[in-house]
This record gives sequence, C-alpha cells and structure tokens, in this order.
Amino acid sequence: MRLTIENISKSYGGQKVLEDLSFTVEEGELFFLIGSSGCGKSTLLRIISGLLAPDRGRIFFDSRDVTSLPAEKRGLGLVFQNYALWPHMTVWENVAFGLETRGEKSSLIKEKVARILGEVRLVGLEKRYPAELSGGQQQRVALARALVIEPPLVLLDEPLSNLDAGLRLEMRGELRRIHRNLGVTMIYVTHDQKEALSLADRMALLHNGKLEQAGAPLELYKLPRSSYAASFLGETNLLEGTFRTETAEGWIVETPWGEAKLPSDHVFGARENGEAIISLRPENLSFQGPGDAPCFEAEIVENNFLGDITQLVVRAFGRDLTVETVSGADRLKVGSKARLWPKESELTAYQRED
Repeated sequence: MRLTIENISKSYGGQKVLEDLSFTVEEGELFFLIGSSGCGKSTLLRIISGLLAPDRGRIFFDSRDVTSLPAEKRGLGLVFQNYALWPHMTVWENVAFGLETRGEKSSLIKEKVARILGEVRLVGLEKRYPAELSGGQQQRVALARALVIEPPLVLLDEPLSNLDAGLRLEMRGELRRIHRNLGVTMIYVTHDQKEALSLADRMALLHNGKLEQAGAPLELYKLPRSSYAASFLGETNLLEGTFRTETAEGWIVETPWGEAKLPSDHVFGARENGEAIISLRPENLSFQGPGDAPCFEAEIVENNFLGDITQLVVRAFGRDLTVETVSGADRLKVGSKARLWPKESELTAYQRED
C-alpha cells in the first residue's frame, strides 16, 4: 500500500507538535521517521494509525482518504515499544488473537500462525508464555502478531529500544530479512541514527514538528540540506565561514583553513558574502594528502582506539574537532602536532541563520 501524508498539523494546548507535514511512503518500502525526542514522530504514527485525529490535513491509503476512518477499520499492524503482549496467553495464542477476533476459520488460523512463526523464527516456542521468553523473542512475537493479519501497512514505534545492544543488532538483521521476504510497507519510528541508516529504504527527518528532509539514507548522510540534518545523522564538525562567490563549478567558500571550492549541490541557501556554517564529517579529515592541497596544523587532544576505527579529538582554530581514521592514528600521541587535510569535495555549507 502507498501512504500519502498531506499537510498534517497537530497542536496540544496551543503548542504545535506537527506543522504542515507532507510526504509519501511508496508501496513495499521500509520507511523511517527519525528525529530527536519531542519532534512529533510518535504523534504522527498515532495519526496514521487512527488513534489520534489531526487538526488539519489528510491521510491517504493509496487513493483512499482515511483521515476520518476509525483505527479498528484501518486494518494496520502495530508494534509498540513495550510489546503489549498478553501475559496469560502463550506465544501461539498471542499471535492467533487478531485472527480469532476477525472470525477466521480455525484451519486458516492454524495455517497463518504456523507460517508467520516460521518467518520470525519462533517455531518450537509456541507453548511458552511471554515471561519465559527473552526480550528479542518477545519482540518477534509482537512482530508476528502484527504481521499475521496480513496488513497493508505495519507501524513500528521504537520497537528495539528496550533491547540491549547485542539484541538490537540481531533484531535489525531480522527486521530487514522479514521485510524483504514479505514485502509489506512498514513505517518505523526511532531516534537511533544507526538503526535508521542501516535499515531504511528511505526516511523522513523531523525537527520541531516540521519535515527537515526526506530521502534515502545515503542522500541524507552525504547531502544533508541543513546544519541540523548534518549534525543529527552521524557526527560532524560545524565550522564558521563565509560564502564568497559562485562560479560555474560551484561556490568559493572562505573556511578556517582558507578558500575551498564546493560543488553547487553541496551548498544550501548561499548568498555572496553571507555567513556560512560548514559541515565537515570526521571521516573526511585525513592525516595524509597531496602536498598542494589545503591543510592545517592541529594539536592532538584525545586518542581513542575503538577497534575498527580510531577517533581523535584535535584542537585547531581555537576549538576541538573530531577525526576518525582506520590506520596510523596509534602513532599520534596526545599533545603532539599533526597536519590534517580536509576532503573539500565532501563538505556541505549552509546559510547561517540569526
């Protein structure tokens, strides 16, 4: 099913929670709603489900306007943060419950429950109660219960937030596999950047109830359209600069280490001689570079070995910057000096707002 959000707004007590939101989720997508706590993503999920009415705007399932349709008639699958399993029912009974309330035939219920339990890898646990399951197993029961009714759309509200780091990582893979196998449209709410970047087909970043940016994970990471988007999705160093002039190849931007040439599609809201905010990702700073490329000297403040990468904090331009590298950083001692080459082709820049 294709979902269309059209000009949705919602306020509580005069305070705007969502403001004029519009975007589309295509059929079969695993679509993420991301943003910091309080940005409105759970409120939007409740509006999509029918548990909450918007003040303004419309919701479409394919071409059908369902804005006024009650939740129980939307036929959606819901997976909550706390799983909401019936403690007195077995795994089988929890999963079968939705089918039984719809009056499905007993033979069909057995077939559908068995099939979905196989899909979520819970075969052999049918007679266990929720208290006898691990957190990851409980999460799979909740997912199976949502999927067994064969909904056109599944809504997941921070479903992995109660799991420890290892289980979260395991369940990410499970969710991706299940989505790929079933092809059902899913909308997933989270504030976890890594979860969103690793799982989403596309995502919408919300900020103060507004749509900050929507697109594929790589697009939002590589070409964030605002300094907020750059700092929310992954780490970045935000530096002050000045837009000088636009050329056929892009913009000349004055940076703390000198002039840089940025591609036009990496620059947002620029005006000549306007103040700029420059986003420089930690992985786009290198301790090696061509001799004629712009570079700067920095002092090593921290050196943290993290296994697959080494993360350093360096001091330059009167402030601390984060650098990530995969090799050679073990030689850099705290207090020593080093040269750094910024990868200018990966910079993004934004008009500074007062």
